[in-house]
Amino acid sequence: MGTKEDMAELESKRTWALAMGGPARVARQHARGRLTARERIEKLMDPGTFFETGMLTHAPEPEWAQRTPGDGLICGYGKIGGHIVAVSATDSTVLGGSDGSEAAGRKNGRVSSFSHDQGYPHIELGEGGGGRIHNLMGWAIARGTGGGGVGGQKSGPPENRVPLLTAVLGNSYGGSSFRVGSSDWVVMTKGSSISISSPGLIEASIGEKVTNEELGGWELHARRTGQVDMVTDTEEEALLAVREMVGYLPSRASESPPVCRTGDDPRRRDEGLLTVVPENANRAFDMTRIIRRVVDDGKYLLIKPEFGKCLVCCLARLDGHTVGIVANNSLYQAGAIDVDGAVKMARFVTLCNTFNVPLLFFHDVPGVLIGKNQEAAGVVSKIMDVMGALSACKVPRLAVIIRKSYGLAYVAMSGSWARNTFTFAWPSARIGFMAPEAGVRVAYGRQLAEQGLSKEQLEAKYQELMGDWERTGLPWEAAGAGYIDDVIDPRDTRWTLVRALEVALGHLY
Repeated sequence: MGTKEDMAELESKRTWALAMGGPARVARQHARGRLTARERIEKLMDPGTFFETGMLTHAPEPEWAQRTPGDGLICGYGKIGGHIVAVSATDSTVLGGSDGSEAAGRKNGRVSSFSHDQGYPHIELGEGGGGRIHNLMGWAIARGTGGGGVGGQKSGPPENRVPLLTAVLGNSYGGSSFRVGSSDWVVMTKGSSISISSPGLIEASIGEKVTNEELGGWELHARRTGQVDMVTDTEEEALLAVREMVGYLPSRASESPPVCRTGDDPRRRDEGLLTVVPENANRAFDMTRIIRRVVDDGKYLLIKPEFGKCLVCCLARLDGHTVGIVANNSLYQAGAIDVDGAVKMARFVTLCNTFNVPLLFFHDVPGVLIGKNQEAAGVVSKIMDVMGALSACKVPRLAVIIRKSYGLAYVAMSGSWARNTFTFAWPSARIGFMAPEAGVRVAYGRQLAEQGLSKEQLEAKYQELMGDWERTGLPWEAAGAGYIDDVIDPRDTRWTLVRALEVALGHLY
């Protein structure tokens, strides 16, 4: 075959691959309000930077070859904010985005391995029908997945780990759900689902009838399982969130996150911090009001906001440095840490520690939530998971005690008992084994009841004892004993944390 014929053949095969599942299936995808895999990649990457690999792959069986352009998977590399990333996007217009062929597995395995070797974050765009059954029956499953691992993470030294970020943009079964389970961060669009098996397979196998939404919809995973970190209304919002997340993290676990200074004055003093906390210690308030006033430009990215709502976890920047923030949310069960909150916190602390993100803790917590439901859910072991995550931390940890911080929750919030880098307190801080109101009644209730006091006398005695206990928990006591590093003016919180972080990172102003 001459050069002209060879070039014509190449053009024909490229046209075939770029057409994906064909005009009818592309139109069907658009009719569902969804983008194609190629459109998603174009919106994700910096314009004109996508470099595709394995475009001409297809299923190995002759009868399936022409029906499987790209073998249902589009892979390659591009740039986000000028930084190289790897991407694997399931093409749902090709056999419903099913996976299982050797070609697709080999292609994705090479991208996964190379991204780890080079230190490129790997992004998965998922919408797949699970295993391609006719390719996987019998011995075929033993051949593996081409080097990427079942969940997309390559085995190797921990320092070579790269961020694995997943966007679920449609119904995702089988392999797509496995990658969600092993990802460092997951965003999901409303109307999508994540489950090991499809409703059809479940009905055929065990006779259970269930919808995609019931089986693995966004409400289930955002509010009950905590498997997704963010939910968006549209694909465009999800892809923008991926770009934002990439900007907060380093390219691999052996590197520091990028420093992106915005011009926000690190010495900025905020008078509003004097009035943000209610004078009534039992009155709830929105902790994000403090976070917004402290971080660069008031911007932060919430992690699992619908799950474990007793805690706020987010990524932000402090004088350009990426920081992970854990803060109590008194608007939800007074901020008491429950099982879901502990799970969320342990995962977030582990994420930050893996990718060298310093941690900030803002305290306002009455304790760990108690009761039979929490015990039945394993609250003790979940809190110990938090302790284990904190013990494994190698990143700087800075704590600010805003208001109350009592008992085991004080320790779980990286209180000064833990190996903190620095611990600070506002003048409004109160620290102790237990809230004085509950502690006094437990410790002295029977003793006082036996004294035959009137109701008024009894209440007056309680108030006297609570006042004594309150004074022992004032921050001056902790500072005087050297348990905390300083009591700070709330208005100077940003500048104090900036200086402390710079010292912790080795760059003194």
